Amino acid sequence: MNALQEESETAISEVTRRAIIDHFAVAQVSWAGRLQDDEFLARLYDLTKMPSFDHRYRDAAGDIYQHTVRNSDWDSGWVFYDRRFNLLHAPDARLLQFLCETLHPVVRPDGEEVQALLDVYNTALAADGWQIVPSRLISGKPVYIAQSARRVAVFEEPTGWQKVDRQLQEMRARLDAADTEEQYQAVGLLCREVLISVAQEVYDPSRHAPIDDKTPSDTDAKRMLEAIFEEELKGSSNEEARAHAKAAVRLALALQHKRLADFRTAALCAEGTWSVVNMLAIIAGRRGRRIP
Repeated sequence: MNALQEESETAISEVTRRAIIDHFAVAQVSWAGRLQDDEFLARLYDLTKMPSFDHRYRDAAGDIYQHTVRNSDWDSGWVFYDRRFNLLHAPDARLLQFLCETLHPVVRPDGEEVQALLDVYNTALAADGWQIVPSRLISGKPVYIAQSARRVAVFEEPTGWQKVDRQLQEMRARLDAADTEEQYQAVGLLCREVLISVAQEVYDPSRHAPIDDKTPSDTDAKRMLEAIFEEELKGSSNEEARAHAKAAVRLALALQHKRLADFRTAALCAEGTWSVVNMLAIIAGRRGRRIP
């Protein structure tokens, strides 16, 4: 199990935590971004089920609003020392979730502010083996997750092909948000664009001979990808990998054109597309390495 899933794990030291906490005070940066303190915390916690420290209010929602919005008589960094949240000693998962939320585009829409804060986080967290990285896009802005900096990078990290990475993030975001037939079909169309983009990145006509007598056009993802896999995974020792790669291409391409689109179809199409990209990234040496 990933350490982030272990609620009891506290590998992130107090030294690291205090370095991050001190930054907010020294740089005079609001951890809640453009939100009120209670609005921000309500995104992570059910404040109505947490106790109040003010006898006039029955829950944390009431006393936090009173002291940070109505009167604003608590120190700006109060949340880091409040025992209800216990961020100075909380399990790593809780702290990392809090930090990622401070970078959310709803909380902090300014990209330069996000990057500056992200740099502070990752510099401090590196000593304890963690990093915060983009996971997906919302309206073109990244949403972040925490991951171990020491694990093998295979599936979630960017490939380094900028257009492909942008399209993959958008594909994931659209799949997460889709709930109509047209929106699911749009996921399939984006899968097509991803396959074209990644094929264009890897396909080399001088190296990858056509699989038939027709030279692939710049948008013929199927022929380019099959030519790549035929060359890069040739030989009996790669038979299974070659078969998987070709099957993933066929799956993704076939599902793109389904007229009765639903979540299952769109998700399978996205999975097939993601598999193709990752296999190409491995072949190109952009996967399977350890992050320093």
